[in-house]
Amino acid sequence: MQQLRRITDRVARTGQAATDQVAEQLAVMGRRGNRAAKSAYGYVMNHPKSATAVVLGTAMAAGLLWFMRRNGGYNEVRQQVLHRVRGTPSRAREGVTSPE
Repeated sequence: MQQLRRITDRVARTGQAATDQVAEQLAVMGRRGNRAAKSAYGYVMNHPKSATAVVLGTAMAAGLLWFMRRNGGYNEVRQQVLHRVRGTPSRAREGVTSPE
């Protein structure tokens, strides 16, 4: 019984140490994130044209992704285009042969 008690105590101490370490790392990451956000905010406030370009570029990319997903994805749009392009009869298919 005493041996079981030692094992459970050791597991509890290990779990507590892991919890403390995670909490410490979480606090460090929170401070880093806060500094990064402040830095980004400062850059945006000092360079409004760059910020506008980033926002517009992101909006364009999001719009393109939305359009592709709405139409069934890249492969579906590609197949539609190929069908449209290849669906038109060419001169060779109409029986007109090229002079050889």
